[in-house]
Amino acid sequence: MNKITNPIVILIIIYILCMSTTVSALSKNQIALGGIPLDASLKYVNSIYGPPTHIDGGGRWVSHYGNGFLVYSSSRRSRPDNHYEVGVNYVDQVIVTQNNGIATPDGAYVGMRENSIEELYGTPFNKFVNEKGELTYWYFANTQLLELKVKNSKVISIRITETD
Repeated sequence: MNKITNPIVILIIIYILCMSTTVSALSKNQIALGGIPLDASLKYVNSIYGPPTHIDGGGRWVSHYGNGFLVYSSSRRSRPDNHYEVGVNYVDQVIVTQNNGIATPDGAYVGMRENSIEELYGTPFNKFVNEKGELTYWYFANTQLLELKVKNSKVISIRITETD
């Protein structure tokens, strides 16, 4: 009986340990800011927020929508298997750096307390401190990243971006 019980007990313990250290993966529906998902057209963004207050051009456009709300976009190559229109820019990154009412679908916003992050999203894929002393949380949904930066126990910026 001991020979059967010991392997089963060991497997149960390993399973419990694995479950307690599992990293949360998000769904693509959770990767958005201010109602703007990655891959939305810039036309769509403008239909919600109006024209940007400032645009930095180049191969990749940075559209500023008021204080601390930046939308990065670029054109995509249209192929028969996708929805891209020629001459239209599509969102590939959004950054919020001020408490301006912009939030994720789950309610994360600049200015919220750090302890709310893991309550909303669970254990991050990665959590590290950068050279500025900012604590960064990374969460993934396939090839999309949700990044929250924290300083003095408050979220100071939120970024969503494609990772490939």
